[in-house]
Amino acid sequence: MELLHFQAANCKNCYRCIRTCPVKAIEFKDNQAKIISDACILCTRCMKECPQNAKTVESDLTRVVRMLQAGSHIVVSLAPSFAGYAEDADAYMDHLLKVGFAEIRETAEAAVEISRQYEEEFHAKGRLITTACPVVVDYIEKYMPDWLGLLAEVDSPMMAQAKWIKRSQPEAKVVFIGPCYAKKMEAVQQPGYVDAVLTFEEAEHLSHGLSPLTLAAAAGLEPTGDIPPGYTLEKARLYPVEGGIVETTFLSGNDPASSRHRAVSGIENCHKLLSSLKDLPDGYFLELNACEGGCVNGPASGDHIHPLLKQDRILAFRKGRKMLNTPLLMEGGNMLRRRFADKSKPRTNYSNDQIRSILKKLGKECRADELNCGACGYNTCRDKAEAVLAGKAELYMCMPYAQTRAESFAHVLLEKTPNAVIAVTEQLLVKEVNAAASSFYQMEGSQLVGLPLPFLLNPDEFTLSQGEQVKKKIYFPELRKTAIVSASYVAEQQLYLVILHDLTEQEQEQEKLRSLKHETVEMAQRVIENQMRVAQEIAGLLGETTAETKVTLTRMKRLLLEE
Repeated sequence: MELLHFQAANCKNCYRCIRTCPVKAIEFKDNQAKIISDACILCTRCMKECPQNAKTVESDLTRVVRMLQAGSHIVVSLAPSFAGYAEDADAYMDHLLKVGFAEIRETAEAAVEISRQYEEEFHAKGRLITTACPVVVDYIEKYMPDWLGLLAEVDSPMMAQAKWIKRSQPEAKVVFIGPCYAKKMEAVQQPGYVDAVLTFEEAEHLSHGLSPLTLAAAAGLEPTGDIPPGYTLEKARLYPVEGGIVETTFLSGNDPASSRHRAVSGIENCHKLLSSLKDLPDGYFLELNACEGGCVNGPASGDHIHPLLKQDRILAFRKGRKMLNTPLLMEGGNMLRRRFADKSKPRTNYSNDQIRSILKKLGKECRADELNCGACGYNTCRDKAEAVLAGKAELYMCMPYAQTRAESFAHVLLEKTPNAVIAVTEQLLVKEVNAAASSFYQMEGSQLVGLPLPFLLNPDEFTLSQGEQVKKKIYFPELRKTAIVSASYVAEQQLYLVILHDLTEQEQEQEKLRSLKHETVEMAQRVIENQMRVAQEIAGLLGETTAETKVTLTRMKRLLLEE
């Protein structure tokens, strides 16, 4: 089941989701980021990082509303970090009762039994890694399977409590409310126990009066239960704070290996710790959390609330609070045992030649060209090259490469264009010129830079304007040149861009053409006149010859008649 969705968005030159993803479970094709589901650990950092809000997590809100409307007996498993989220813990719980939830139970009560089993398994194995964080568990299964044998083989508090509720109330629906989207993944991986997972904010969106059982449910479920002697719920309420699992698990603080009880938070820090060790020395108990500072800073824990304030609220809530209900009959044993699987995929090892071929296409001919700037989302240029080879990334995602290409193209375009280009400051001083401008004015570029624009363009003929583009045909008598001069204001650079399209050769060609036409017309006129003269002369000669012939023939006729 795909829980994290990527909506179509204008993903262009951002790559923030790739950059923030600790396992690079995102591919980028056709200007669109896409999740690689079987590689994702559902930390949802990409969702929070996306500036277009194009990433969303599957919501169970509609499902919960339908259960409430159907009058189902719904038991809430409320994560202990709720006290850090809610400004008024009592008002928050009161809201949940009023919308129709039948019971509210603190997930912390299950954490008590989980910590007891942690301690038992730790002493049996001599070393242990906690498994309360589903992101850490998924990360180890998919990316560091060598550590699977040291994971505590026990459910998370959410799953443990759901199993206990289902055993005592088979018809009940269990809804977990917490700060972690990955709990949705955990519920899917062990189906049949947690019916829905909501965030604290989603639970607030539930409307009052959804269920006809509202008043009956709220009436008898006020927090009245005293904490039984020896019950460690007060400690377990610290589970969401970094170090809270360690403190709950080793209550006495006199454990001989207490100096090796460690709490590490942040998925990168967990990776650094595990990757720096070949094995975990005896005596180490590692509390690992994917979120820095613990679940109190989970992705749905309320970013608008300062982390210190969250901790203060949790510390205040845990002291002197009564239980929301009588304790569950908690059973351990095989019921809460779990197993882990190696979900890692064989890594494709690309040859150095393959990687170098991609780097060369990016203009990175040597190590010095590998800037490792991270703009593409990958830590190093070689990581990016491997992603390209794997079909997860595109070549053009490299910002220095794209910038170099753009600058190179712009430079070539500027230098190769036959038009004279002049950059002019707002003070009408020449800031930069291209080679064509030097050729037009028959001066070196260094001589032109710094000159006042009126030295090059007569202000009576051409005036710059910020509001509109100016275009005019101008003759330069001192240069004996003609040009179409256009200018526009570039606000981003606070410069005028003046372009001169030299028409001199074109004008000269046109003048030659006009002269040729004139000469042709005159020649044609002379030919016509000559032809007329010749025709007239021929006509005259023909006329004389005809007359003589007539006379001769008449004489011949007369002689013949006389004979």
